[in-house]
Amino acid sequence: MDNIAPALIAFTSAVLVGFFGHFFVEDYRRFRDSKAIAAALAGELGSIMSSLSNLQISLEGMSALLARNALLEKTEPLELHEMPNQPSPIFEANAEKIGLLGTKLARGVAYTYDQIRTFRTLFQLISKHHTERSTQWSLDLVNACRKLIDEDNQSKAAVLVEDLDNHSEASYPRSNPIGVASITCITLLSLIFLFGAAYSLLNGAANPRPTSVQFTQFCIQHIYTDTFWNH
Repeated sequence: MDNIAPALIAFTSAVLVGFFGHFFVEDYRRFRDSKAIAAALAGELGSIMSSLSNLQISLEGMSALLARNALLEKTEPLELHEMPNQPSPIFEANAEKIGLLGTKLARGVAYTYDQIRTFRTLFQLISKHHTERSTQWSLDLVNACRKLIDEDNQSKAAVLVEDLDNHSEASYPRSNPIGVASITCITLLSLIFLFGAAYSLLNGAANPRPTSVQFTQFCIQHIYTDTFWNH
């Protein structure tokens, strides 16, 4: 027992430090980062969505004007200035970390931002080339933009923002109950082995038997200094 107990204590200490200290802390750090990313993306998407109603009205007016001009075979240009590139700074800064949100949210975020990118590309083409292309060409692109921000896509984006908000407010135990329960059980078992081995070692080597204070001091000394009891 004198030879086995120290090895068992060292092994248990390694389990505690390696599993609990690395896996649990790293997993929690990833969860905490995912909450921050979810909150930031929800804010950015919410800002974009707040302007969609006015944008939709403008596109409807443009579509009606272009449809009338196409019917009358007129080439009246739109009163539209060239649109510069519009970035999504929050998404672009965290694109490589979207996987932290989980598969469902990551898929929704990727889909929504791709729709936004497509809309901006089409609208930029209209603003840049509507004076040199046909009226029908401009009308087709305007209607494509309207389709990208229709009620169906807006409702999907609203659900995504709500899901992102919920994720940003979630607690770690509720998000990963199995993992937390497993870590707790393994830690408790490791502590039982640790104190059991330490007590057996002291009980066999010390005369008289160690007091509870001496036993506690030994365990603390061994865990934090990796040394054995001197008596």
